[in-house]
Amino acid sequence: GRWLLAHGPKVDNAWTPHLWGERILFWAAYAPYILSSSDSGYRSALLNTLARGARHVEGSADKAAAGLDRVTAWCGVVAAGLLVQGGVPRVARGEAGLARALASAQFDDGGLISRSPFEQVQLVDRLGLLRASYQASKQTIPEGIEAASQASLAALHGVTMGDGSLSSWQGCNAGEASRLTALIEGCGLRARPLRQPRGWGYHRMTALGTIIVVDAAPPPPQKIAEHGSASTLAFEMSDGSQRLVVNCGGPGPLPTELSEDLVHGLRTTAAHSTLVLADTNSTNILADGALGKGVEDVSIERNEDNDSSRLEASHGGYVRSFGLIHKRSIMLGNDGKEIRGSDQLIAKGSKKIRESAAYAVSFHLAPGVEPTITADGMGAILRSKGEPAWNFRWRGGNLATEERLWSDGRGKPHRTMQLV
Repeated sequence: GRWLLAHGPKVDNAWTPHLWGERILFWAAYAPYILSSSDSGYRSALLNTLARGARHVEGSADKAAAGLDRVTAWCGVVAAGLLVQGGVPRVARGEAGLARALASAQFDDGGLISRSPFEQVQLVDRLGLLRASYQASKQTIPEGIEAASQASLAALHGVTMGDGSLSSWQGCNAGEASRLTALIEGCGLRARPLRQPRGWGYHRMTALGTIIVVDAAPPPPQKIAEHGSASTLAFEMSDGSQRLVVNCGGPGPLPTELSEDLVHGLRTTAAHSTLVLADTNSTNILADGALGKGVEDVSIERNEDNDSSRLEASHGGYVRSFGLIHKRSIMLGNDGKEIRGSDQLIAKGSKKIRESAAYAVSFHLAPGVEPTITADGMGAILRSKGEPAWNFRWRGGNLATEERLWSDGRGKPHRTMQLV
């Protein structure tokens, strides 16, 4: 009621297309509650504003930013056509607009071009609410929308870890497992996790409760994602419900108490579980936060057999500055108890390789994982309370532990450790 008084009579900043798209989906979902008042003036004002908002978003949906915002706006147009009196002619226009918005926002494997797990959650939510609008109006969902919805859920499952929350990519954090579970159960869709993506880029390897998710793609385009990260070839790993290897995460688009400098730092290559050459980002992060030059393509080979899953991927983000390609290989045994990996720096191009360039390979550990370096300095025991210990072995450098931080599902930092 207060919103109707403040924003109902006039078109202001609360009338942006994606907000009206979201509002229509939410008002429709909560209609039995928000229309339960016996105040006829309130009910009339709400329904009148809803009808005006539907007309407004229909005419302005394509002005929303490409990506999730435009998809949300067109979802609202379709829902209004299905549920608001007199809106039937709007459905066909809305479906056509939504198809265009999805084509420009989604890879053909279902993942968003922004490569943001946080936005992927919202996409599944929006499409789930739209499906509910079709069901409520007893209309058939177009095959294209249904296929896009299932693909979006498969991509979301692909970045989910064993504790039911997300792996941390593109400045986003793990989110909250309970919310994610409720969303997936409520959206009415079922899909298997996407394991070998094309554009979405997050490769998933699993074996008997062990899960590895690898970022095997370039960062997202700057015009689509303002907060992309230099995380190419980083990985996260969990054993059952216990996270072991993580990335530092970040607040995503949510308000945060973290300083601006720290949020910027959480987007760097060093904040991810991968190799860093000469303390340099694999993709440059400019002073204004935009992504610069770096990784443009990732070469991938993946094999599955009776014994293991293998992934080999390489990028040229360091070629321009160092004349070196970073190649990472990961093998997961089919019993889920053995992981082998290697990092290589391979010369390429005419640029003279520096006589020496320091490198570091970071394995950020989840909170609660305690590392103890072995007596020979070539390994560590990773212990978690109530969970099986893992034995880490290393060749080719000096092993040390350092303090680090990890951002939880609400964007709050926690002290943790990393192996370097």
